[in-house]
Amino acid sequence: MSSSSTIHRTRRAVIAAAGATVAATALPAFAQEGGKPIRIIVGFAPGGSNDIVGRAIAQQLTERLKRSVVVENRPGAGATIAGGLAARAEPDGTTLLLASSTFTMNPAVMKLSYDPVKDFVPVAMLGMGPSVITVNAGLPVRNVREFIDYSKKNPGKVNAGTAGAASFQHFGLELLKLKTGADITLLHYKGGGQVLADLAAGHIQLSLGSLIQTQSLVKAGKIKLLAVAGSQRVPIIADVPTLRESGIDIDVSNWWALLAPTGTPDAAVKAIHDACNASLNDPAMKDRFAKEGAIPMPMTREAFARLMVEETKRWADVARETNIKSS
Repeated sequence: MSSSSTIHRTRRAVIAAAGATVAATALPAFAQEGGKPIRIIVGFAPGGSNDIVGRAIAQQLTERLKRSVVVENRPGAGATIAGGLAARAEPDGTTLLLASSTFTMNPAVMKLSYDPVKDFVPVAMLGMGPSVITVNAGLPVRNVREFIDYSKKNPGKVNAGTAGAASFQHFGLELLKLKTGADITLLHYKGGGQVLADLAAGHIQLSLGSLIQTQSLVKAGKIKLLAVAGSQRVPIIADVPTLRESGIDIDVSNWWALLAPTGTPDAAVKAIHDACNASLNDPAMKDRFAKEGAIPMPMTREAFARLMVEETKRWADVARETNIKSS
């Protein structure tokens, strides 16, 4: 073996050892009991999936980082108020933003007070949960293919509700229309609760939303599940097929993740990232996600950054092709 090869191998070993040392010391250095509290800004009101996930990870981080981690709800404007607050916060490792899929949708339809790419660094992906396609129980369809055929045979008579213009549901339903040619008229509400109430009452025929919000109405027999709008079936509704299994190549999954203001020390970002990934293996977190019909989704910061880029482009394309506008 040449001396040059030996030198290169030795250098790589030294670099690897140094990286391992940094990784091993990042968490203890950041985890200081009694240190300044860490806040997780959530852009939605208490009680929703974003808030539930935010509070669950806050509890885990409090235990693992040995310092107080609290949730601060700042709802409004499609979570962009929260985004602006987080972007302008001191980048000292004590402010995080709980981001979801809407974070990658907003740039396509809104003028933002922050740059979602330049003003934030990815910290940790937390989990992913598919949406579900539901219809009023009285609609004479048994699956999503029958629903699409029904909509085409009854033009102008099928209405679907969204939680608001340019909301997650709006994007998802526009994508469904785009890919299938379904004849659906979208009605924009001020929140998902009224959508489901009108769906159960038969005032509208279709909804796309989170599984957790639909379960009580499904059990009551007022609405029925047609499909999971994600890449895989959900264990608690294992008999419900995915859209892709139905021949419709669509994945409308909601995800939750943590971002930090650009300039946050890398040691702090790494410490929180490692604590999050460890938390996602905790049985309590797995149970919390399962109740949301979701799964923990640990990934590297690099993979998370790529996902953000891909999602932003995908939803920008959908907005352009379907002319989605914010209210």
